[in-house]
Amino acid sequence: MYLFVYGSLKLHCLNNDKLKNAKFVCATHTSEMYLMLDLGNFPGAFRGEDESSFRSNIYGEVYEIDYDTIKCLDEFEGIWFTREMVPIQCGISVWMYFLNALPDEYEVIETGIWGN
Repeated sequence: MYLFVYGSLKLHCLNNDKLKNAKFVCATHTSEMYLMLDLGNFPGAFRGEDESSFRSNIYGEVYEIDYDTIKCLDEFEGIWFTREMVPIQCGISVWMYFLNALPDEYEVIETGIWGN
């Protein structure tokens, strides 16, 4: 299965070690546009309704992962994120984590690119 990451799980980021058993496939972006938020130490993508109408493609990386890795990541992402299938620019569908709800305060990342 494939996973799209756009935050602290990316290569050279704080939590990339959680993908130690995964295979890097490519850097790409989402086909659809979402609201991307800067939450300090990590970003969050949101696909629901919000006050801002600003949406962008989200840029990140695709990894080929196994069942054990996805279960570990589901626990890591906790109650704040939900995993959903989305199409990406290279033509495949991948798992991606989305925020369950908007936080009280946030900044929009207009470029769709998070850097720590």
